[in-house]
Amino acid sequence: MHSLSSDSARPPVTVVVPTRDRPQQLATCLRSLREALRESDELIVVDSASREPGRVAVAVVAAGGRLVRCELPGVNRARNAGWRAGQHDVVLFTDDDVEVEPGWADALAAAVQAHPQAGFVTGRILPPPGSTPSRDVAIKREEGPELYDAWSVGNLGHSASLGIRREVLEQLGGWDEALGVGGWFRSAPEADLFDRAFALDLSGCYEPAALAWHDQWRGPRQLVLLEARYGFGNGARLAKLARTDRRRLARAGFDALGSWGLAAVAGELRRRHFYPALGAVVRLLATVAGFARAIVVPVVDGHFVATGSREARE
Repeated sequence: MHSLSSDSARPPVTVVVPTRDRPQQLATCLRSLREALRESDELIVVDSASREPGRVAVAVVAAGGRLVRCELPGVNRARNAGWRAGQHDVVLFTDDDVEVEPGWADALAAAVQAHPQAGFVTGRILPPPGSTPSRDVAIKREEGPELYDAWSVGNLGHSASLGIRREVLEQLGGWDEALGVGGWFRSAPEADLFDRAFALDLSGCYEPAALAWHDQWRGPRQLVLLEARYGFGNGARLAKLARTDRRRLARAGFDALGSWGLAAVAGELRRRHFYPALGAVVRLLATVAGFARAIVVPVVDGHFVATGSREARE
């Protein structure tokens, strides 16, 4: 980890990286983080029930990080374990298939500090140089800063490059562990987090100076399956909004079924992009399925809870 001069003061940060069964990608991610963090920063890698935990441990030790182990899989379970194990007031999140630029942590932390009313700050994420993905996965390309409120929809950013204050995470009760890979609904973890931040009258912002590169490793068939996951998770998110925030439901629902749904299908067909069109159809149908499945799941304090649990009964 490098040490920057005092004229670029920013608060120390806790960086959380969830990982599962991708030790080579993790090692690459952690090498980039070593160049982005200072001695006062804290790097926490959460092993989300990897089948070869020894390989994860080797990568973490080499990067000078701290390893936390979760015996059950779930990316949001891992994120919660990570930030709760940390000590700093500013928490940054990235993923194990991401490489960050040396100024990434400085830019995100400075933006969090500069926007005290922001519930979250997202960073710019691009495909690796030279890659030509057929579909952007967790990409945010805009070159200028943006501000978000409860009326904002579309791509607000991703958990692969995210900064948030610890006190906000505590107010929200952390990430909803029913969402995201390994959860019941397998997607939409950051969209749900943003929804709940807006419900607290917090804003959000996008800081393009916080640059990271997201490996676009999925092939066409994997992308169609990803679209199904995206739709199912987003449908669950909409089902939660139906119980918690009807105003935001109207905006997010129109975006999901219109701009991200029917309009996306028509646009891909118009361009004769038949495989992406299939993906958009799958995503739209999965959104309906996710809503139908999640609408019967209780929501307590903004989180899905299992039927029969003490929280659901109360």
